[in-house]
Amino acid sequence: MKKVIFIFVLTMFFSNLTKAQNYTDFTLPDLEGNDVKVSELLKSGPVWLGFWATWCTPCKEEMKHMNTLWEKYKDKGFTYIAVNNDDQKSLSKVKSYVGANGYEFPVVLDTDQKIFEAYQGNGHPFSIFISQDGKIVARHLGYVSGDEKKFEEEIINQLK
Repeated sequence: MKKVIFIFVLTMFFSNLTKAQNYTDFTLPDLEGNDVKVSELLKSGPVWLGFWATWCTPCKEEMKHMNTLWEKYKDKGFTYIAVNNDDQKSLSKVKSYVGANGYEFPVVLDTDQKIFEAYQGNGHPFSIFISQDGKIVARHLGYVSGDEKKFEEEIINQLK
């Protein structure tokens, strides 16, 4: 009986992974206090949400590569949004870090981590890739060197 239950649970888990889920729209302030709304950005093409924090070394490495991909594909409709999860105490580090690295992609602030939690984030870096039609087509947790190749393939597939 335990074996049957285990197989059922595994089947349900993997079937949920393969079903495309719709994203949940949200609006967050950027570093200048302007509202950024995901549904507005989706009108131009797919949107990659990269959840990060200044204390997260893998996040910073991933952002470097995502900046390259954003530069390469932004004119084709791809948007990368860096969703910062620092708390109120370390917010001053966010703007200086972004500026020091010359990043020009949108950076929004999710200081209470409500959006991170809504997307069931459980570690950093955490990414959600949303197709232009509003489906979540990829989720990524963590970053290791070389992941950017997989990310680029996913971006190219959504821009076709």
